[in-house]
Amino acid sequence: MLYRQKIVDNPATDSKETAIRSPLLRLRLRWYAVSTARLLLRRWQAVTLIAGVLASANASAFGNLDTLARPLLTLLTPGHGAAWRIGYLLAVQAVAGAWAAMQREQIAGGPFMAFAGSLPFTPRQRRDADLAVLMLADSPLLLIAASALGLTAGRGAPAAHDVLLCDVALLALVAQQAVLERRPGAWAGVAAGAVLAGACFGTSLDLAANLCVGAAAALALAVPPRPRAPRRARRNIAHGSSPLTIGRHRGAALHISLAILLRERRGETIAKALTASAVTAAAIGLVFVFERDTRSFPTILLADGAIALTFSGLFRGLHMAHRASTGYVGALPLAAGWWRPFDLAAVLAAALPFLAAPAAFACAIGAARPTVALAALVSNAVLLCALRPFQLFSDRHAVVLATVLAGCWTAATIACLL
Repeated sequence: MLYRQKIVDNPATDSKETAIRSPLLRLRLRWYAVSTARLLLRRWQAVTLIAGVLASANASAFGNLDTLARPLLTLLTPGHGAAWRIGYLLAVQAVAGAWAAMQREQIAGGPFMAFAGSLPFTPRQRRDADLAVLMLADSPLLLIAASALGLTAGRGAPAAHDVLLCDVALLALVAQQAVLERRPGAWAGVAAGAVLAGACFGTSLDLAANLCVGAAAALALAVPPRPRAPRRARRNIAHGSSPLTIGRHRGAALHISLAILLRERRGETIAKALTASAVTAAAIGLVFVFERDTRSFPTILLADGAIALTFSGLFRGLHMAHRASTGYVGALPLAAGWWRPFDLAAVLAAALPFLAAPAAFACAIGAARPTVALAALVSNAVLLCALRPFQLFSDRHAVVLATVLAGCWTAATIACLL
């Protein structure tokens, strides 16, 4: 009777679930804050710097907020067509996915989650923890969304505009959740939502379409994910089927460097490619503003220098991956630092298309002769290789030293080629 009375006195299981779920959420948030302390601080320092620069300008508070929220307010400009708006929405979701992919290890919980996988957490509880950490990781981006919502509400914009901005934030969370859970099928739903919201903008179905997209995105975040079927074991590749991994040590070493970039550091590589694409687009846009003047060639050289500086950040991730494997690879008969030329080749292969695009554009518009454009391409390729020691020299001063070298190198290139 006493045992039964104890059961009756404590019938609820919600308190037990809360007692388990609360430490999970605290540990996940703490892990993200500790593992990205410097990076999170730098992000908010950048936001504070931008806010201070805008505040020091002779503009109103609404004008400063308008500048901060411009990436999202551009969606509401009526002068753009449906195709442009759909492409812009898809680009925003791609940036959000890359933002989460760069931090997958920190957001996912790190080594602790290998132990937490044996605990009785439901998929709903795991997703709640993921969303909470995502909100912290996206805090600088959410400030832009909040500024855009505040401006649209203050200006008396239609309700469909407010709902569209909320849809962008919800679709971004769905895209990031798909990246964390490695569910590429969810991207079809994100793309469908972007197409529907972009195609119906400015029509009579605007509000209804935005409400449907928002409801579907909120439902995708609320419904716990289904457990995925285990992957089938891959068949062993036949001996001699791959020339990269058999008998050719150089090919195998290059394959290792490429695999680190494309598999282990995939999110970071995609982010660098998106940044380089944005720099290239901005440089080409400035050249068009200058009406394709031949004197705009220094703009192309500055863009190439910025692209080289962007891709040089991949050297640190490659170096860290090789250092982590020294416990095993150190037992092999290999020279110290054997991976350096192969890391250079891998990063050059990733950056070369983006370095060549502005140079080719300069040749196409007649801003530079083919020999001058080729010399600029070679100079920036050498700059990318020269940036490697500076990226590995110091954790604190790597960015400053690499930026100074890139600026001086680009100035010398401009002086020599013009």
